[in-house]
Amino acid sequence: MKLFRNAIILVVVLGLLVGAYFFLSNRKTGDTGTAEETTAAETIKVMSVDQEKISFIEFNNENGTFKLNKKDKAWTIEPEMEFPVDNSLADSSATDFAEIIADKVVEENATDLSKYGLDKPASAKVGLTDGTTKEVEIGSSNPTNEGIYVKLKGENKVYLIGSYYENKLKLNKGHFAVKDILNVEAAAVKAISYEKNDELQFAISINSETDAKITAPIKEEADTAEVSKMTAAVVQLAISDVIDDNPDLAKYGLDKPAFAIEYGDGKTTKKILFGKELEKDKIAYAKFPEGKSVFTVDISPLTFLDTKFSNLVNSFVYLPNINDVNKIELTIDGKTVVSDITTVKDDSDKDTFKVDGKDANMKDKDDKSLFRTFYQALIGITMNKYEPAPKPSGTPEVTIKYYMKPDNKPVTIEYISKDENYYYAMKDGVYTNRVVLKSKLNEADGIRPTYKALKEAVDKAGK
Repeated sequence: MKLFRNAIILVVVLGLLVGAYFFLSNRKTGDTGTAEETTAAETIKVMSVDQEKISFIEFNNENGTFKLNKKDKAWTIEPEMEFPVDNSLADSSATDFAEIIADKVVEENATDLSKYGLDKPASAKVGLTDGTTKEVEIGSSNPTNEGIYVKLKGENKVYLIGSYYENKLKLNKGHFAVKDILNVEAAAVKAISYEKNDELQFAISINSETDAKITAPIKEEADTAEVSKMTAAVVQLAISDVIDDNPDLAKYGLDKPAFAIEYGDGKTTKKILFGKELEKDKIAYAKFPEGKSVFTVDISPLTFLDTKFSNLVNSFVYLPNINDVNKIELTIDGKTVVSDITTVKDDSDKDTFKVDGKDANMKDKDDKSLFRTFYQALIGITMNKYEPAPKPSGTPEVTIKYYMKPDNKPVTIEYISKDENYYYAMKDGVYTNRVVLKSKLNEADGIRPTYKALKEAVDKAGK
């Protein structure tokens, strides 16, 4: 009986649920309008136009008066500015003006427009291809700063729209400028130069990621890692905002620029003059030498501005690839060691080496080529100081002569004693401006220890 009673209760509950479902379904179907229709009915449109039919947008506010004109999907601006118009920004503005939605109607027929800031309003006018226009007048913010008051020109109905509209309706001409100074990738940059207080600090020519040369104020091999940082920085330079089309250059520190950057991709070169900083190491006034307008630029990527010239110089005395060398003659400690090198393209396992005519292809306990370790010591000598003034003379204490492929032409590196601690580094009889620590040759990976290990292995193998 108990089970029978529980079954009856379940059937009754199920019936109630089914009945409730059909009641609610029928009630929804009988509503006069859907939720979607109700929302649409509550939407308050200040202005609604077909975006595709917008032919011009005219702004009149504290930033000035100017007009965007559209023809064949391209935008121009009047009065003209120094910079081309960014079509995507103009299209975005047209989207904003196609439909302006209000939060509410504040007053249907306002008689005192001054309390809304609409007695002397800013305005934005939209022209359509059929010749008609619509103009929105923009007043002040409401007391809680949640919105701004607007109305259509010729009408006195006052609306409150979201405060975010203010930045869309009260733009300046510079907003529509193309902001890229030179739209290239870092790898495409072929030249960079930097002037400070009207004096050239350096000019660099870039052939590839592994080949860059300082061309001024003196000629040097550049440190490609430092050059890569520069190229990555300069391609980030962009116009933040256009400040003044008819400037007093002294006001912006551009009558005597603090510094200038010039860079290019081999086809186009851009030079930017920089004046006063609005924020230290962050935002600075700038202009193009041939231009008139003053704009702002974020200079924070330019971390190389205070880099010492010596840090831009390739620190290696000479760094030839082993595949480009036929033979090496090392003269050190009163003796000359001759190394013959035979390399096989794309198959280093078949490379062979000789030292003083003896096989030198043995490896150390870590299975590393002893000759390659010795070779790394020869080419791995780096400067300790950059000293461009001296004119070294005297007999070299160490000479390394590389015979280069394909014509066996020698390149001679010499180390002439400066004092008990340092060598002057010479290349083909010319001072390289590099000073090298003598002790570097005695370090574990230096010339003397690596040659000693190689010589011992060669002699042992020859017994």
